[in-house]
Order: sequence, then C-alpha cells, then structure tokens
Amino acid sequence: MFCTKCGIELREQDKFCSECGTFTGRGAPTVMQADRLSRPVTETKIAGVCAGFARYFGVDVTLVRIIWLVLCVWPVPLFGVISYIVAWIVMPKDPLALPAANMHPANGHPANG
Repeated sequence: MFCTKCGIELREQDKFCSECGTFTGRGAPTVMQADRLSRPVTETKIAGVCAGFARYFGVDVTLVRIIWLVLCVWPVPLFGVISYIVAWIVMPKDPLALPAANMHPANGHPANG
C-alpha cells in the first residue's frame, strides 16, 4: 500500500502516513473533540452560546437550541435565559482567523501584482 499524497510505501496496518500524515482510509479516523469551550464568531443566531456548546459536546446545534428553549420555560421559568446570559459573558469568543497572505514563493511579493 502506498500513500496517495507523497507516494511512500506503507504497512497494511498504518492508518496515517508516517511521512506526511495523510489518512490512509484504513479504520475510522478519531474525531477530535473541541479542546475548549468558546463561542464561534460565524455560526451565531444571538451570541453563539448554543453553537459553542454543540461544537464542544459534538452534537447538532439545533438539538442544543431546543434544549435551551425548553430550559427557558421549564422546570424553573427564566432559568435558561439567565444561564444563557451568564454563558454569553463567561464564554470567550473564538479568535478571528486572518486570511493568509497570497505571496509568490520565489520573490516574496504578492502573486497578483
């Protein structure tokens, strides 16, 4: 078996290429859980609290929003609203990803100009 990206020969039991790290298709790749609880900047409806919890626990954001809505009215009225506001204040935002500069590799100048 050979790596589809770099062409190095792999053993049959390898799940990833030892040279470039590409997944070989053998077995299921492990799903990485979010390492910290934070509010996404792009997937928000109000403040991104439900989207942050959904990403952290690996569940659908719609399910988290429905659960949060139920907590707003039952068992204690307004418990969900107060806890949402607290989570909004306590949870940090995701850092904004800056786009990589499009530089020409030979001379370090912009590729389009």
